[in-house]
Amino acid sequence: MRITNSTALRSSLTELESNRTAIDTLQAQISSGLRLTRPSDDPVGVSEVMHSSSSLKALEQYKRNIDSATARNSSEGTALDQLTNILSRAKELAVSQATGTANAATRKTAAAEMEQLFNSAVALASTKNGNEYLFGGDAVTQAPFTGSGTGATLDFTSTSPSGSRAVAVSAGQTLVATHDGQQLFGDSGVLAALRDATRALQAGDQASITNAMPSIDSAFDNVQVLQGEQGARANALDVASQNMTALKANLTAYRSQLQEVDIESAVTELVTKQTSYQAAMLATSKILGMTLTDYLR
Repeated sequence: MRITNSTALRSSLTELESNRTAIDTLQAQISSGLRLTRPSDDPVGVSEVMHSSSSLKALEQYKRNIDSATARNSSEGTALDQLTNILSRAKELAVSQATGTANAATRKTAAAEMEQLFNSAVALASTKNGNEYLFGGDAVTQAPFTGSGTGATLDFTSTSPSGSRAVAVSAGQTLVATHDGQQLFGDSGVLAALRDATRALQAGDQASITNAMPSIDSAFDNVQVLQGEQGARANALDVASQNMTALKANLTAYRSQLQEVDIESAVTELVTKQTSYQAAMLATSKILGMTLTDYLR
């Protein structure tokens, strides 16, 4: 095949254009810090970047769910600690007044304190998380329990607040952060035990006080079980949070590897391309400057 002067010139110009394009691309990458500035740079890579970005957005939502559930779980833990203290004090009062050494005056005083404990438990049942009742079950805008009466007429009403509020913490995985009010204050027997103990103390009947004590013990035991379940849920949420953090870090690193340019390598390559470009320009200028006389020498 015959190599003419025009062929060599076209080849040199093509090489110059290729080098110029490569230099422009590298300069754009260094300036933006991104390896992929448009889909045509790497269609597969751009697709992976988009998929990773979508996954990271989903992880951010899962993380918000976990943070919200953790806050609610922590609030329940605080309420359970206070319930434990309330029931412990209620038991002390009942034991002290179920003896022959107690009298009407001490029992009346104890009844007043027991009523305060009952009211404190009702207030805990109406704990709010933001604008929602923490233990409202599915009806988060309604107070789940309301106290009424005093002394011998002390009582409470309930909306039977039930319903688990499961939250998605990852793809295909949900967790329930808290117990509902029915489980915590109704089924456990907490409010009923405190109400009955108050009534018994108000009546001043030693036998009634003695009969009320097993209910307090049962409520205390039930709260301990619920407290264990709350702790287990807290641990599960903590593990989910750690997994989410690790997965987010891995995905972020993967997307960065796909999308971001290695500045040091890019600068080194740019210098190499610029040197090559300058050499090609020098060679081309010599070809353009040659005449027939130069070939005959």
